[in-house]
Amino acid sequence: MEKPTQEQLDELKRLSREARVEDWSELVQSRQEAETRINDLRQKGRME
Repeated sequence: MEKPTQEQLDELKRLSREARVEDWSELVQSRQEAETRINDLRQKGRME
């Protein structure tokens, strides 16, 4: 497997912060996963 570039790692970290991941072991592995988490949090916020 090809090692991710620093730019890709930076993007994953940024997306993880947007998804409010508190533990770095939960760093999202893809843009799709981050978007799913963000959408889930938005839906949860609307329900409350």
